[in-house]
Amino acid sequence: MDPVLIGFIIYLLIILGVGLWTYKLTKTQEDFIIAGRRLNPWVVAFSERASGESAWLLLGLPGAVFMAGLIEIWTAIGCILGIAFAWFVIARDLRVKSEEHGALTIPEFFSNNFGVNDNRIRLVATFIIIFFYTFYVSAQFNGAGKTLNVTFGIPHIYGILIGAIVIVFYTLMGGFFAVAWTDFVQAIIMILTLVVLPIVGFIALKAIDVPLNISFSSLFGEKIGWAAFAGVIGGLSWGLGYTGQPHLVIRYMS
Repeated sequence: MDPVLIGFIIYLLIILGVGLWTYKLTKTQEDFIIAGRRLNPWVVAFSERASGESAWLLLGLPGAVFMAGLIEIWTAIGCILGIAFAWFVIARDLRVKSEEHGALTIPEFFSNNFGVNDNRIRLVATFIIIFFYTFYVSAQFNGAGKTLNVTFGIPHIYGILIGAIVIVFYTLMGGFFAVAWTDFVQAIIMILTLVVLPIVGFIALKAIDVPLNISFSSLFGEKIGWAAFAGVIGGLSWGLGYTGQPHLVIRYMS
């Protein structure tokens, strides 16, 4: 049997096992939604990063670098700055204030924190999250489908269904405990992948004479003047998302 397939099956069994294990930890609504606010800090950190750096980091950004070159480094810098701001400025206050107000969700936090016990705030915030995250989650399922299609030749639509079924299963079983702990496992795998694969790639390319497009090695690509400035600002702006993405900041509340 293909070693890659064996590894994938083991990975799925681990993920599903985590869902079953965390089922026993989930006893209340607070447990299901934010893991009872008792997650280990390391689990929170790894979970937040695994959620933030999903298919876009492993598939989208490498593709952008391949097409545009070193100018995409501004995207990486912007992300690092945004992550640092969220961790050191937002995380602690959100954790403390959300517990003070008894908020279990971001819409509930907005409503309670600003002293306006009005369901309209919750409804509007909930609608915004559901609307935009429909596209975001769809992109993640699409990434899973493409990965399974390229790796194992599974039809794209079936790959999406497999990814969706596994995720929905462990989420319903263990709630946020399952989500956080599976993220923790996946974060470790992602770190190993992002460290090991580039090293293997450089070693493999070392003996290959590859012509280098000079624009690919420039911090501004082929852009000059205002176009270069816009490219830098556009890359740095990616960091703004880390300060308010609901699926990331909810980790700080747990």
